[in-house]
Amino acid sequence: MVRAGVGACLALGACGGTTTLDADDLEEQLRVQLSEDAGVDADTVTVHCPSGIELEAGRTFECELTAPNGDLVTVEVTLTDDDGGFEAVVPEQQFDD
Repeated sequence: MVRAGVGACLALGACGGTTTLDADDLEEQLRVQLSEDAGVDADTVTVHCPSGIELEAGRTFECELTAPNGDLVTVEVTLTDDDGGFEAVVPEQQFDD
């Protein structure tokens, strides 16, 4: 399992009175951090996360990373606080032995 460290607080967006995660900022943080962890050039990796995620500690969701070789990788993200702190995990079971 590859685990990205707890992310810095993300910029917030207001949406109908609720506070939502800045998906673009999260995608950039994951792209850079996971690329460094894997030892690949961050410019060869893309990440897509859902928009409209409400900031609530414990909320979990998945983002999709496209690796340099074109493989799609699921990244499990958990919000660690109500301010946009997060922890990301790339579960190993999605990879062939």
